[in-house]
Amino acid sequence: MTMFLMAERGLIGPKPDYSFTSDTGDESTGAMENLALLRSPNMGATIPIIMSEPGGLADDFDMATAGFVDRFSNPPLFIRNDDGTRGILARGCTRDYKVRPGNRQVRKLLGLGPHSKLPTTPVVEQWLGITTDESHRMAINPQPHIYNRHPLVEIGFSYADCENWLWREYELRVPSSGCKRCPFRDNAEWLSMQRNYPDDFEVACQADEAARDGMPGVRQPAYLHDSLRPLRSIDFEAEVAARRGGLFDPNVNLCGGECGT
Repeated sequence: MTMFLMAERGLIGPKPDYSFTSDTGDESTGAMENLALLRSPNMGATIPIIMSEPGGLADDFDMATAGFVDRFSNPPLFIRNDDGTRGILARGCTRDYKVRPGNRQVRKLLGLGPHSKLPTTPVVEQWLGITTDESHRMAINPQPHIYNRHPLVEIGFSYADCENWLWREYELRVPSSGCKRCPFRDNAEWLSMQRNYPDDFEVACQADEAARDGMPGVRQPAYLHDSLRPLRSIDFEAEVAARRGGLFDPNVNLCGGECGT
Protein backbone atom coordinates (compact mmCIF):
# COMPACT_ATOMS: atom_id res chain seq x y z
CA MET A 1 0.00 0.00 0.00
CA THR A 2 2.85 2.40 0.84
CA MET A 3 4.46 1.96 -2.57
CA PHE A 4 1.14 2.47 -4.38
CA LEU A 5 0.29 5.66 -2.48
CA MET A 6 3.82 7.05 -2.88
CA ALA A 7 3.56 6.47 -6.62
CA GLU A 8 0.18 8.22 -6.69
CA ARG A 9 1.74 11.27 -5.04
CA GLY A 10 4.81 11.29 -7.26
CA LEU A 11 7.19 10.45 -4.40
CA ILE A 12 8.54 7.54 -6.42
CA GLY A 13 8.34 7.29 -10.15
CA PRO A 14 7.75 7.27 -12.97
CA LYS A 15 4.08 6.75 -12.26
CA PRO A 16 3.07 3.17 -13.12
CA ASP A 17 0.54 2.55 -15.87
CA TYR A 18 -1.18 -0.21 -13.93
CA SER A 19 -1.27 -1.94 -10.56
CA PHE A 20 -1.93 -5.67 -10.61
CA THR A 21 -2.62 -8.25 -7.93
CA SER A 22 -3.46 -11.93 -8.22
CA ASP A 23 -6.46 -13.31 -6.35
CA THR A 24 -5.35 -16.78 -5.29
CA GLY A 25 -8.80 -17.74 -4.11
CA ASP A 26 -7.47 -17.75 -0.54
CA GLU A 27 -6.83 -14.06 0.06
CA SER A 28 -7.10 -12.95 3.66
CA THR A 29 -9.86 -10.61 4.75
CA GLY A 30 -7.20 -8.02 5.58
CA ALA A 31 -5.78 -8.20 2.07
CA MET A 32 -9.21 -7.64 0.53
CA GLU A 33 -9.85 -4.75 2.92
CA ASN A 34 -6.59 -3.15 1.80
CA LEU A 35 -7.63 -3.47 -1.84
CA ALA A 36 -11.09 -2.05 -1.17
CA LEU A 37 -9.51 0.90 0.62
CA LEU A 38 -7.24 1.72 -2.32
CA ARG A 39 -10.21 1.50 -4.68
CA SER A 40 -12.44 3.70 -2.52
CA PRO A 41 -13.32 7.17 -3.87
CA ASN A 42 -11.87 8.77 -0.74
CA MET A 43 -8.36 7.69 -1.76
CA GLY A 44 -8.67 9.32 -5.18
CA ALA A 45 -6.35 6.78 -6.82
CA THR A 46 -5.69 7.28 -10.53
CA ILE A 47 -3.50 4.24 -11.20
CA PRO A 48 -5.82 1.51 -12.55
CA ILE A 49 -5.95 -1.50 -10.22
CA ILE A 50 -6.37 -4.84 -11.98
CA MET A 51 -7.14 -8.02 -10.07
CA SER A 52 -7.06 -11.48 -11.61
CA GLU A 53 -10.00 -13.81 -11.62
CA PRO A 54 -10.08 -15.82 -8.37
CA GLY A 55 -7.73 -18.76 -8.39
CA GLY A 56 -8.41 -22.13 -6.85
CA LEU A 57 -5.87 -22.33 -4.03
CA ALA A 58 -8.42 -22.84 -1.25
CA ASP A 59 -10.42 -25.49 -3.12
CA ASP A 60 -7.26 -27.21 -4.37
CA PHE A 61 -5.82 -27.32 -0.83
CA ASP A 62 -9.00 -28.89 0.52
CA MET A 63 -9.08 -31.44 -2.32
CA ALA A 64 -5.42 -32.33 -1.73
CA THR A 65 -5.72 -32.83 2.03
CA ALA A 66 -8.87 -34.91 1.49
CA GLY A 67 -6.91 -37.23 -0.81
CA PHE A 68 -8.87 -36.48 -3.99
CA VAL A 69 -5.83 -35.39 -6.05
CA ASP A 70 -2.35 -36.83 -6.48
CA ARG A 71 -0.58 -33.53 -7.17
CA PHE A 72 -0.93 -30.04 -5.73
CA SER A 73 0.96 -26.76 -5.84
CA ASN A 74 1.89 -26.82 -2.17
CA PRO A 75 2.16 -23.86 0.14
CA PRO A 76 5.55 -23.98 1.90
CA LEU A 77 4.31 -26.07 4.82
CA PHE A 78 6.73 -27.20 7.52
CA ILE A 79 7.51 -30.86 8.16
CA ARG A 80 9.63 -32.86 10.60
CA ASN A 81 12.38 -34.68 8.75
CA ASP A 82 13.31 -38.26 9.59
CA ASP A 83 16.36 -37.04 11.53
CA GLY A 84 14.16 -34.77 13.66
CA THR A 85 15.13 -31.51 11.97
CA ARG A 86 12.58 -29.12 10.53
CA GLY A 87 11.99 -29.20 6.80
CA ILE A 88 9.88 -27.18 4.42
CA LEU A 89 7.92 -28.29 1.37
CA ALA A 90 8.88 -26.89 -2.00
CA ARG A 91 6.56 -23.98 -2.70
CA GLY A 92 4.41 -24.19 -5.81
CA CYS A 93 1.56 -21.88 -4.81
CA THR A 94 3.39 -18.65 -5.62
CA ARG A 95 4.23 -19.84 -9.11
CA ASP A 96 0.77 -21.14 -10.00
CA TYR A 97 -1.54 -18.74 -8.17
CA LYS A 98 0.48 -15.50 -8.17
CA VAL A 99 3.23 -15.38 -10.79
CA ARG A 100 1.54 -17.09 -13.72
CA PRO A 101 -1.65 -14.98 -13.53
CA GLY A 102 0.58 -11.89 -13.41
CA ASN A 103 2.57 -13.01 -16.43
CA ARG A 104 -0.65 -13.67 -18.34
CA GLN A 105 -1.86 -10.17 -17.50
CA VAL A 106 1.42 -8.66 -18.73
CA ARG A 107 1.05 -10.51 -22.03
CA LYS A 108 -2.52 -9.23 -22.34
CA LEU A 109 -1.47 -5.62 -21.69
CA LEU A 110 1.27 -5.99 -24.30
CA GLY A 111 -1.30 -7.23 -26.79
CA LEU A 112 0.33 -10.66 -27.03
CA GLY A 113 -1.62 -13.87 -27.42
CA PRO A 114 -0.86 -17.06 -25.49
CA HIS A 115 1.40 -18.35 -28.26
CA SER A 116 2.92 -15.05 -29.37
CA LYS A 117 6.69 -14.70 -29.28
CA LEU A 118 7.85 -12.70 -26.26
CA PRO A 119 10.41 -9.89 -26.46
CA THR A 120 13.91 -11.00 -25.53
CA THR A 121 14.81 -7.74 -23.77
CA PRO A 122 12.96 -5.91 -20.96
CA VAL A 123 9.94 -3.92 -22.12
CA VAL A 124 8.03 -4.02 -18.81
CA GLU A 125 9.19 -2.59 -15.50
CA GLN A 126 7.53 -4.45 -12.63
CA TRP A 127 7.59 -3.00 -9.12
CA LEU A 128 7.61 -5.29 -6.10
CA GLY A 129 6.86 -3.99 -2.61
CA ILE A 130 9.87 -5.58 -0.90
CA THR A 131 11.39 -3.59 1.98
CA THR A 132 14.96 -3.35 3.28
CA ASP A 133 14.20 -5.96 5.98
CA GLU A 134 13.60 -8.54 3.29
CA SER A 135 16.09 -7.48 0.63
CA HIS A 136 17.22 -11.11 0.43
CA ARG A 137 13.97 -11.70 -1.48
CA MET A 138 15.03 -9.45 -4.34
CA ALA A 139 15.47 -11.43 -7.54
CA ILE A 140 15.92 -11.00 -11.26
CA ASN A 141 12.74 -11.84 -13.15
CA PRO A 142 13.18 -15.08 -15.13
CA GLN A 143 11.00 -13.60 -17.88
CA PRO A 144 13.46 -11.70 -20.13
CA HIS A 145 10.86 -9.09 -21.12
CA ILE A 146 10.19 -8.07 -17.47
CA TYR A 147 12.58 -6.06 -15.32
CA ASN A 148 11.98 -6.28 -11.56
CA ARG A 149 12.36 -3.06 -9.58
CA HIS A 150 12.19 -2.58 -5.80
CA PRO A 151 11.38 1.11 -5.10
CA LEU A 152 11.02 0.74 -1.31
CA VAL A 153 14.52 -0.69 -1.09
CA GLU A 154 15.78 2.13 -3.29
CA ILE A 155 14.51 4.75 -0.84
CA GLY A 156 15.72 2.76 2.18
CA PHE A 157 12.27 1.94 3.59
CA SER A 158 11.88 -0.86 6.11
CA TYR A 159 8.56 -2.46 7.04
CA ALA A 160 8.44 -0.18 10.08
CA ASP A 161 9.09 2.85 7.86
CA CYS A 162 6.09 1.86 5.74
CA GLU A 163 3.91 1.55 8.83
CA ASN A 164 5.07 4.91 10.17
CA TRP A 165 4.61 6.64 6.81
CA LEU A 166 1.05 5.33 6.41
CA TRP A 167 0.18 6.53 9.89
CA ARG A 168 1.85 9.91 9.49
CA GLU A 169 0.34 10.64 6.06
CA TYR A 170 -3.04 8.87 6.27
CA GLU A 171 -3.53 7.76 9.89
CA LEU A 172 -3.82 4.19 8.61
CA ARG A 173 -2.92 0.96 10.35
CA VAL A 174 -3.34 -1.81 7.79
CA PRO A 175 -2.95 -5.58 8.19
CA SER A 176 -0.37 -7.53 6.26
CA SER A 177 -1.57 -9.02 3.00
CA GLY A 178 -1.36 -12.73 2.33
CA CYS A 179 -3.32 -15.92 1.97
CA LYS A 180 -5.25 -17.37 4.88
CA ARG A 181 -3.32 -20.62 4.65
CA CYS A 182 0.13 -19.03 4.16
CA PRO A 183 2.75 -20.36 6.63
CA PHE A 184 4.99 -17.31 6.16
CA ARG A 185 3.75 -15.43 9.22
CA ASP A 186 5.54 -14.56 12.41
CA ASN A 187 3.86 -14.99 15.79
CA ALA A 188 2.75 -11.34 15.92
CA GLU A 189 0.93 -11.79 12.61
CA TRP A 190 -0.72 -15.00 13.78
CA LEU A 191 -1.82 -13.20 16.94
CA SER A 192 -3.20 -10.32 14.89
CA MET A 193 -5.17 -12.74 12.71
CA GLN A 194 -6.46 -14.58 15.77
CA ARG A 195 -7.64 -11.34 17.41
CA ASN A 196 -8.86 -9.31 14.46
CA TYR A 197 -9.88 -11.90 11.86
CA PRO A 198 -11.03 -14.97 13.82
CA ASP A 199 -12.82 -16.47 10.81
CA ASP A 200 -9.56 -16.38 8.83
CA PHE A 201 -7.73 -17.90 11.78
CA GLU A 202 -10.26 -20.72 11.96
CA VAL A 203 -9.70 -21.43 8.25
CA ALA A 204 -5.96 -21.58 8.91
CA CYS A 205 -6.43 -23.90 11.89
CA GLN A 206 -8.63 -26.27 9.90
CA ALA A 207 -6.09 -26.29 7.05
CA ASP A 208 -3.29 -26.97 9.53
CA GLU A 209 -5.19 -29.91 11.00
CA ALA A 210 -6.04 -31.30 7.57
CA ALA A 211 -2.39 -31.14 6.52
CA ARG A 212 -1.41 -33.38 9.42
CA ASP A 213 -2.59 -36.45 7.52
CA GLY A 214 -0.13 -35.59 4.78
CA MET A 215 -0.09 -33.76 1.47
CA PRO A 216 0.09 -35.51 -1.90
CA GLY A 217 3.49 -37.15 -2.25
CA VAL A 218 4.53 -36.22 1.31
CA ARG A 219 5.02 -38.91 3.98
CA GLN A 220 5.47 -36.63 6.97
CA PRO A 221 2.75 -34.67 8.77
CA ALA A 222 2.72 -31.03 7.70
CA TYR A 223 2.20 -27.87 9.76
CA LEU A 224 1.47 -24.21 9.11
CA HIS A 225 3.64 -23.09 12.03
CA ASP A 226 7.42 -23.37 11.91
CA SER A 227 7.54 -24.80 15.46
CA LEU A 228 5.82 -27.98 14.17
CA ARG A 229 3.02 -27.51 16.66
CA PRO A 230 -0.72 -27.49 15.95
CA LEU A 231 -1.72 -23.92 15.21
CA ARG A 232 -4.74 -24.07 17.48
CA SER A 233 -2.62 -25.12 20.47
CA ILE A 234 -0.18 -22.18 20.40
CA ASP A 235 -0.47 -19.33 22.91
CA PHE A 236 0.50 -16.52 20.56
CA GLU A 237 0.23 -13.86 23.26
CA ALA A 238 2.90 -15.70 25.24
CA GLU A 239 5.04 -16.25 22.14
CA VAL A 240 4.96 -12.56 21.24
CA ALA A 241 5.64 -11.53 24.85
CA ALA A 242 8.69 -13.79 24.81
CA ARG A 243 9.76 -12.24 21.49
CA ARG A 244 9.82 -15.58 19.73
CA GLY A 245 9.26 -15.84 15.99
CA GLY A 246 10.79 -13.21 13.71
CA LEU A 247 9.26 -12.45 10.33
CA PHE A 248 12.64 -12.05 8.67
CA ASP A 249 14.43 -15.04 10.19
CA PRO A 250 16.21 -16.34 7.06
CA ASN A 251 15.75 -19.90 8.31
CA VAL A 252 11.97 -19.51 8.35
CA ASN A 253 10.84 -16.95 5.82
CA LEU A 254 12.10 -18.34 2.54
CA CYS A 255 9.71 -16.46 0.26
CA GLY A 256 11.30 -15.72 -3.07
CA GLY A 257 9.85 -12.26 -3.51
CA GLU A 258 7.09 -12.86 -6.02
CA CYS A 259 4.11 -12.65 -3.65
CA GLY A 260 4.48 -8.88 -3.42
CA THR A 261 2.53 -6.76 -5.88
